[in-house]
Amino acid sequence: MADEKDEKKQCKNPPCTCPPQPGGKYCSASCEGAGQTIELDCDCPHPECQGNF
Repeated sequence: MADEKDEKKQCKNPPCTCPPQPGGKYCSASCEGAGQTIELDCDCPHPECQGNF
């Protein structure tokens, strides 16, 4: 049950650490566009994202 709670607080793009947009699963269009692609870093535009290298 804790996993479900954590998923709701974080973007569904695995390397991204941003919260999702209200009512959504992703923080940005770039994360949503990543789909099922496995990425090593995140390309979202948020400077606070810890997945941006």
